[in-house]
Amino acid sequence: MPNKIKDFQERLISASQKVLLAPKIILSIPKNVLEMGIDVLELSIDILWSPEKIIDIPKHVFHLPSRVFEKVIKAYLIVNADVYIPSFLQQKRILFDLIRKAKKTSFAKEFNFEKIKTIQDFQKLVPIFHYKDFEPWILRMVKGEKNVSYPGKIDRFATSSGTTWWTAKYIPITNENLRTSHFKWWLGSLSLYVKNNPKSKFFQGKWLVIWWWFVKNPFTGEDNIGFISAILQKNSPWIGQVFKTPWPEISYMDDREEKVKKTIKLTTKQNITSISGQPSWISNFLYRLLEEKSQNNIHEIRPNLELFFRWWMSISLYKKQLEELMPNKNMKYYQIYNASEWYFASQDSNDADDMLLFTDHGTFYEFIPFQEYGKDNPTVLTLDQVELNKDYVILITNTSGLRRYVLWDTIRFTTLNPWRIKITGRTKYYIDVVGECVTADYTDRALLAASDKTWVHAYDYMVAPIMYEGWEIRWAYEWIIECESVPEDQEWFAKILDQELCNVNSYYYDERYDTKVLGEPTVHLVPKGSFYKWLQSKNKLGWQNKIPKLANDRKTIEEVLKIIK
Repeated sequence: MPNKIKDFQERLISASQKVLLAPKIILSIPKNVLEMGIDVLELSIDILWSPEKIIDIPKHVFHLPSRVFEKVIKAYLIVNADVYIPSFLQQKRILFDLIRKAKKTSFAKEFNFEKIKTIQDFQKLVPIFHYKDFEPWILRMVKGEKNVSYPGKIDRFATSSGTTWWTAKYIPITNENLRTSHFKWWLGSLSLYVKNNPKSKFFQGKWLVIWWWFVKNPFTGEDNIGFISAILQKNSPWIGQVFKTPWPEISYMDDREEKVKKTIKLTTKQNITSISGQPSWISNFLYRLLEEKSQNNIHEIRPNLELFFRWWMSISLYKKQLEELMPNKNMKYYQIYNASEWYFASQDSNDADDMLLFTDHGTFYEFIPFQEYGKDNPTVLTLDQVELNKDYVILITNTSGLRRYVLWDTIRFTTLNPWRIKITGRTKYYIDVVGECVTADYTDRALLAASDKTWVHAYDYMVAPIMYEGWEIRWAYEWIIECESVPEDQEWFAKILDQELCNVNSYYYDERYDTKVLGEPTVHLVPKGSFYKWLQSKNKLGWQNKIPKLANDRKTIEEVLKIIK
């Protein structure tokens, strides 16, 4: 009974806040165009997902002055940001809605969904799945089988960049998944940005996103497998298409060099107000643009560029480089947490280094404490049970048929009301050969601090353990660090870097100086473009591919060492 009362209270508070905030959008519309503004507001939000409903828009709406149209859109987005209130109630509703919808699927019959009455029942009856465990279910969907883990036939699949397995993965994408996650994320993230920057000129120009392509389904012959960016480009709402560039015929080109050339040519005369992508790939593209136009910085070419939506990875290592490329004090950098599987969170203030977790975007979250990851029966927490400043591995159950699926990322909560997170690494990106527990969060911080002290401008890096054999066997770390210019005294930089890693990780310090089972690191400072050559050799060029920063084995680092030597 207390839980039901609490749920009712949450619903009542949420509804009341929405009612109180609703008039703001009306008051934002100039009086002389109120009638036209009301026509816009009365249109169902379904138009965002259903382009064919554009015929329902009154014709005179298209005669709205651009400044008025922009004002109406901004007013809607600000209210959308204001009414969003994260809650665990949303999480429970999502889970039991997914269970209800999936009751007639093969997966539900296999794991007795009819017996699930509580979250604890769900956790007891449904096992935890890594991709390789869930792959047989996914392959049945790829082959065209219906009602596998989601009702009906799945007609599109995202192919992962493969940084974890270095092999192709197929991620099912449903219409509900697009609507409740990918497109809803776009709306939510943009709402947060406009709320924080009401004078933004975002809608006066184009959003530059370089998308990728589709490939044929190896089982059915359909053109329904592609990078998630290509799927979003093909299926995005018409209103999103209005603001995005380049055109689909350029986006779907599989010749990367030709794609970049045509994108530069097309966008030369366009007013670009925002860009999005991974920091490393965006910086490479921007350098190409500068070379093509023979300019000193991007704002000489794109004077109205104001926003960079960065995907997934921390911007700390790339911030100096990007600020040199785009030396505009008003430039905003917004981090988003996205993957082929889902869009999870977005930065919700201009200067934040964490992201607001979306609790109503069609996914149910669970969390394994990182220290227990890999155990046979780890502790699994729901969102209302997590704690601050602890690393967790995420499990997701979502509207594309994934069930208790390990996402590979590790995150840390920075606030609990509402829930905000930071990405600290990946379950495959860590080194722990003697108990030092080093994740990408530690190596990022150490490298950034060392770069600040030595004036070495680092871009990307890779670390793996190496064993030295002599009068005693000792482990050590071997680094490959890509930088703008290679200093002569690399040993000095290596010592500073080693000290900074000791400063941020006490376990590493203990193993280096107390037990002394870790020796001095080997550091290779290599010129910019070295990792590009390696990705090219692996046929992994693309803005969804990431450098695997840390590994407990030497397979990948040996491949890179062969290329750079």
